[in-house]
Amino acid sequence: MLRTRVSDSSEMTTSREKEMHTEVMKTSMFSIDDGFNVYDSNNEFIFRVESYGPNNRDANELVLKDSSGRCLLIVCRKDFNNLLINIVQVYINHEKMECDQPIFSMKRYLRSS
Repeated sequence: MLRTRVSDSSEMTTSREKEMHTEVMKTSMFSIDDGFNVYDSNNEFIFRVESYGPNNRDANELVLKDSSGRCLLIVCRKDFNNLLINIVQVYINHEKMECDQPIFSMKRYLRSS
């Protein structure tokens, strides 16, 4: 069981927090993707995270989809082993192109051994 906090504020000065319980379930072993579904406490589908496994050309991508199957975000990881750098970029939709600007980008420098 995964717990997330949802903040519900009616005014700028006062806010109230409520706890929302979610359940994360692995999809079928027979599916080509390696995804997870997230359900709320009423067993209603909230969103899906998809990864297409290590043998696919999109192995370094995670796709976050809403309950109707539309892509919300795509998270891409790029490894530059010769420079010892990992870059994670987040795009707003699935129609990302190499020239698109990510909405978020993070760079991690790796230690050489």
